[in-house]
Amino acid sequence: MDYQELRCESENYKDTMSNGERMRAYMKGEEVDRIPFTFSGNDTLISLYGYSMEQFRESFEVQCEMVRNIERDFGVFAAGVGPGLKGIGEALGSKIIYPENSIEYVDEHVLKDYSDLDNMKVVDPYTNPVLKKMMDRIRNYREVFGEKLPIGTGVAGPLSTAIAIRKTELVMRDMIKNKERLHQLLDYSVKCNLAWIQALKDEFGIVGVGLADPATSTSLISEKQFDEFTTPHMKDLLEGIVKITGREPGLHICGKTKAIWHKLSDIGFKTFSVDNYEDLEQLKLAVGDKMSISGNVPPVEVLKNGSIDDVIESVRQCLLKGSDSPMGYTLAFGCQIPLGVPRENLEAYMFAARKYGRGAQKGKLCKGLL
Repeated sequence: MDYQELRCESENYKDTMSNGERMRAYMKGEEVDRIPFTFSGNDTLISLYGYSMEQFRESFEVQCEMVRNIERDFGVFAAGVGPGLKGIGEALGSKIIYPENSIEYVDEHVLKDYSDLDNMKVVDPYTNPVLKKMMDRIRNYREVFGEKLPIGTGVAGPLSTAIAIRKTELVMRDMIKNKERLHQLLDYSVKCNLAWIQALKDEFGIVGVGLADPATSTSLISEKQFDEFTTPHMKDLLEGIVKITGREPGLHICGKTKAIWHKLSDIGFKTFSVDNYEDLEQLKLAVGDKMSISGNVPPVEVLKNGSIDDVIESVRQCLLKGSDSPMGYTLAFGCQIPLGVPRENLEAYMFAARKYGRGAQKGKLCKGLL
């Protein structure tokens, strides 16, 4: 299928429900117009409109323009603001490098010696320059768009926050040689993330939280290390978020996770987004009766580098594997999509969700597949 054919064919598949209406009905077990799907963050689509990452980061006008562009072109009206994977580390003093047109990275970690941890206070989002800037952006969004713009926030899990504060190889070494201090750092990481979420709830009423913890993947640590270092602190973070917001956050972990699927369910997660490294059907069979699952169109191999037909077939396969999951399924990318994804592939993703995902109902294959 070429792009012109895609555009013409897409006219046959239109949404008949709003995103909010669809998700509420779907989670009640009612049949909806099509499968719920997630879309990319505004920052990853900047190249479609001629902006650089630096322009998006530094210009609130560009950020607002991206909200309007994506609503107009893709029907998605939302914004996300939050510390993400590295923001808490930067707020505490880690040096973050922001390339002009690439993802940021930690250049220098603030915690070189654990003796400094004793003097590090939990960050205050109202006074910390890094977090205050994020809060100001939310305030500005509210001034421009009012309450109608859904705003969510993303935070990192305990281990991923820790490696934005202390060098990764040192944290890995601490798992063997300095366990007590590492637990203190992980506890501190949880408290900093909860301070951010509490401030957003108090100031703006924001309760939508997304949680990512790539550092806790079994691509990086063992099951035993997950049990020892991630489980207790992830449970504290999850319970803290629920206490503040009244809602359970969704969780995404990059890389391999099959060995810890049941552990995530035992911790208390009700929604899990799986990387495309893992098989969606295996996830469904393992924990689909305990968690709503999400995934996992490959963001690089298919969405960026594949053809329109590749994207459509990948979505169809995801729906075949996951859409009858007992606790529900949301179509999503396997991980964050890279810069430079072609517009036609994004449209193909949405087209396939509407065509093959029509007549979606929790626990049943979409009628569009039959």
